[in-house]
Amino acid sequence: FIYQYNYDPNSENQILTIKDSIGVRKGSGPRHLTFSPNGKNAYLINELSGSLIVYMYENDRLRKIEETQIIDDTFHGEVAAADIHISPDGKFLYATNRAVANDITVFEIIQHGKLLFKQFIKTGGISPRNFAIDPNGNFVLIANQNSNQIIIFKRDHKTGRLAKTNKVIDVCQPVCLIFSEI
Repeated sequence: FIYQYNYDPNSENQILTIKDSIGVRKGSGPRHLTFSPNGKNAYLINELSGSLIVYMYENDRLRKIEETQIIDDTFHGEVAAADIHISPDGKFLYATNRAVANDITVFEIIQHGKLLFKQFIKTGGISPRNFAIDPNGNFVLIANQNSNQIIIFKRDHKTGRLAKTNKVIDVCQPVCLIFSEI
C-alpha cells in the first residue's frame, strides 16, 4: 500500500492522520515514490517486482494511469529495484536495479506523464543502490554499494540517454548521494 496522510503541525496528539491508501500488487514491494516537478504525476518503483507505476495526482488523490517495468522482457534473475529520480528539466525518469542486473533504465516522460522506454545501461559496478543527477542535469552519479564505487555518466539533455565517462570515485559502500550548495 501507499498511504497518504493529512498533516496538522498544530495538533498535540496526531500530527499525521491517514487520509487515503492506494493498493499495489501483492509482493511488488513499494520502495520509492517521486513526484514530477509540476506535481501532476507521481512515480512508484517497486523493489521486488521491478514494476514502475505512474499515477495522476489530482484532487489530492493518486490515480493509476500506467504500469511498466524497469527490466527487459527477456530478463531472468532476481530483481531488486532501488532508486528513482526525474531529471531537473522534468523530461526524463531514471530507475536503478541492483541484484543481478546492476543497471539503470531511462524513460522519457511523455504526454500526461506516461513513460516511453529509452535505454538500459549497466552501472559499471555492483548494487546501484542510489544515484543523483547533478543540478544542471549534465551528469548522473551512481553509488554502486557492493563494489565500493561511484560511477559517473554523462547525460544527454535531448535524449536523456546516459554514456560512460570512465570516471570512477572509490569510496567504501556508498549508499546515498546528494548535491548540496555550501
